[in-house]
Amino acid sequence: MKKVLLQSAVAAAISMSLMTTATAQESSALDIGRLALAGYGDVTYIDQPNMKDEDGNDIQNNVVARFVPIFLFQLSEKIHIEAELEFSTNAEGETETELEYANMHYFFNDNTIITAGKFLLPFGQFAANIHPSWINKAASNPGIYGGHGGNGSLAGVTYIMNDTGVNVSNTWDLGDAGRIFTDFYAVSGPRQEAGDHGGGVEIESKKGDNNDSMALGGRIAYAFLPEWEIGMSYYSGAYSDDGDLNYSAYNIDFNWIGSYSSVRGEIFGSTAETEGEDEGEEEGHGEEWVKDFDKSGWYIQGTWQARQLGKSWLNPVEFVVRYSDIESDFDGSIEHDFEEDGGKTGSRIYYGVNYWLEPSAVLKLGAESTSIENEEASHTSVPDDRIFLQLAFGF
Repeated sequence: MKKVLLQSAVAAAISMSLMTTATAQESSALDIGRLALAGYGDVTYIDQPNMKDEDGNDIQNNVVARFVPIFLFQLSEKIHIEAELEFSTNAEGETETELEYANMHYFFNDNTIITAGKFLLPFGQFAANIHPSWINKAASNPGIYGGHGGNGSLAGVTYIMNDTGVNVSNTWDLGDAGRIFTDFYAVSGPRQEAGDHGGGVEIESKKGDNNDSMALGGRIAYAFLPEWEIGMSYYSGAYSDDGDLNYSAYNIDFNWIGSYSSVRGEIFGSTAETEGEDEGEEEGHGEEWVKDFDKSGWYIQGTWQARQLGKSWLNPVEFVVRYSDIESDFDGSIEHDFEEDGGKTGSRIYYGVNYWLEPSAVLKLGAESTSIENEEASHTSVPDDRIFLQLAFGF
């Protein structure tokens, strides 16, 4: 689905998770042995009044830009190859390059696709299908997702997850009753960050693996197109260097699209096992323990198109509102291991208005405000308000 979404704004508005069908449609548009180029890009101005960095210095307003080409190649009728590169400038004006994914699809039959390589994990809706800036209705990511441009003072529950491994996706056509989509994958899995005892969990894909176990996961969704879809995802794998500590996460996503409005959202929960040592009063050391660190979050987003009013000059105008919330059971006992997760929970609200220049080009004006609930748990947490002006395009 993500490939059709990156090539068609119309498909992005009316489809949700037709990964198998959409991939097949894209494939039919390519000749065997032909290379095709798709992708997206954006330029974003961010106004950040009263924000501070970790050293207490003012964070300056900045302009960032990205260009994200997607290369598509049909090796044969059954084997297709795709890769996405991201070229971006950061707040310091430096150019960064990242391989988002690079994989091969094997069309086993009309309903089954086997993917091998580095790919976006089918975990929820936003990460795999909605995060490209011209498809994302807001100029920033939902609060539960960190990375990809930063998340201000609110730490995301997860990143836009990609990893290396194998995925098997199926589409089950139920006729008038709708469709069922399934994905099951095995990937390298999470890894342990540097730190005393357990250390934090790093989900971003890296070369190789730090232990002998793979992470397993998948998503099952039911869709009654083109109006609504609901899906459930799960992910679990050992993250510590010795393979003794586990990280697991779940996601429930929903999506409804009407003639002039839409509502989507996700509920995300994660649990990381951590290990430590209680200090005894006499000997100075106590027994080792394993404690679960839970972190969860959710967001809900609504859009409305002003063309419902019947005025032609309002046809390109779209309004967006999104609310995000993050919670954790951080109590300081695992501060050295999960310090970055400690004091960055709270809520965020985003308001925006979009003006569609073309079906695949949009000008966004948005403002978001963040409230930190446990600022005392981390010295680096500060509430922030940000204003965005973004031009995003797909091709």
